[in-house]
Amino acid sequence: MFANELRLGNIVSEAGTYVVIDAGRMMAILSGEAALYDPIPLTDEWLSGANYDELEDEFMFPELSQWALDPKYKEIVFNGGYIATSAPVAYVHQLQNFFFVMTGQEMELPCHLQL
Repeated sequence: MFANELRLGNIVSEAGTYVVIDAGRMMAILSGEAALYDPIPLTDEWLSGANYDELEDEFMFPELSQWALDPKYKEIVFNGGYIATSAPVAYVHQLQNFFFVMTGQEMELPCHLQL
């Protein structure tokens, strides 16, 4: 995991525990301690705050009315068409970052998974 993938507020795993990237953790990553942190794979449990459309096999977020996530290919879908991405959206922090860029708001995560 690289510092340029993260921003303050992202959730990652530190020794198997979910933690929020704060200034101290970001400085540790920048100082070469990135190996202490792992990305958290997106699972149905993490996506439980989204609406699942069985017909389209996509997760949709009310705040992102035209955007959805295809869980099979981990690709972002816009109005039913796939968006070319440099990397799949496979981790919680990637989805958090996409959500923030598109809405300017932090993503509401399922209550049972929040820290």
